[in-house]
Amino acid sequence: MKKNKGFTLIEVMVSSVIFLIVMGTMYLLIMRTQTFHLTEGRKLDMNQASRAIELVLCDNIRSAGSVLSLLYTPSFLGGPSPFTGIYPLNNTNGPDGIILAAGDPKATTKTTATFDPQGDMTLFLDSVDDQDDPTITAWNQNDIGVIVRISGYYIFRVNQPVVLGSAQLSIRATPVYYSGLLNTASALSALQYDDLSEDANHLGIAGNDNTTPYQIGSPVIRLEYFNIFLVNEETDAHTGNIVRSLTLTTDTQGVGDILNSPATDSRLIPIVPFIEDIQFEYITKDNPPDLWSSIGTTIPPGGNNFSDPCPIGAPGAANCVPFIDQFTNTNIASVSVYILLKTEEEKNKMSKSGLIYHKPIMGDAPAFTVPIGRFHYSYMKYETFVRNYNGVY
Repeated sequence: MKKNKGFTLIEVMVSSVIFLIVMGTMYLLIMRTQTFHLTEGRKLDMNQASRAIELVLCDNIRSAGSVLSLLYTPSFLGGPSPFTGIYPLNNTNGPDGIILAAGDPKATTKTTATFDPQGDMTLFLDSVDDQDDPTITAWNQNDIGVIVRISGYYIFRVNQPVVLGSAQLSIRATPVYYSGLLNTASALSALQYDDLSEDANHLGIAGNDNTTPYQIGSPVIRLEYFNIFLVNEETDAHTGNIVRSLTLTTDTQGVGDILNSPATDSRLIPIVPFIEDIQFEYITKDNPPDLWSSIGTTIPPGGNNFSDPCPIGAPGAANCVPFIDQFTNTNIASVSVYILLKTEEEKNKMSKSGLIYHKPIMGDAPAFTVPIGRFHYSYMKYETFVRNYNGVY
């Protein structure tokens, strides 16, 4: 009689152990591959973010002002201008923002008639012709320009072809931007930006919020670029986490709140994702050496929170000067940009696992410990010198 043969218990146990070892090895290999993939993906994200910051933000800072510094000369204004190419949007409860612009020296002129921003769609100027070549115009359709007064500025867009020698520009009914327009608040947090240029409390001028006409002789310059950098907050629909991104706005199209208005091709263009915090610090050429974008330590009656920019213990704090009054690109030597990036979530980790990250001091923002979680952080600092082109006109 033939015996029925099968696996013995020992054989089954040995094969099971071998199977578990193989499966365990494969699991570890998959996990390591996934971790490597996530790590390399983060490195790629960081490299792309770094390039975007250098090519877009830092390059804009480097060229900011340019011919707009002419607006600070007595021959143009007879006094200081609130915006000469760099304007800080300080936010003490979250990331900072910044407004940057640069002008064209061949398209500098003045108004020959009063301009009412509430209704006028024509700018009457000394000239629309190129200062170096009078056979061509310095302006073209879709160009953007700025009209400036001591109490504010108005960014417009040309909407009709420009005729040589006509000395006038037909502009779009809704502005690209105007000083005092920006007043943003996020429903997710205390994130808020405010352009104080035409703020009555700061300047003591009753006609704020772009209601006062620009008088004859107001400077007008064509802009090479006009960019507003802000951090936008959104809620991730899948995880419920708050996600921040650095955005670029080139045209507000006349709508008051940039962050809470519908996104368009020129509003809230995302350029760097995973922004946790961004802070700007401004270094001046004169004493005190540090000009901080801070709310300050004291607020006089009827004043605003930019009255005393130096935090306690800052270099030269005893000799601080009013922040906005002294903030002109002719006085700024360099701008330091502090950026903290938060990488995407590692879903294979427990919510309480991960490394503790100690965020350093960023400008006027204090250091603190970032909560433990399934995220990793990358810290970067850039210092960009401002070209500050100056000329005598």
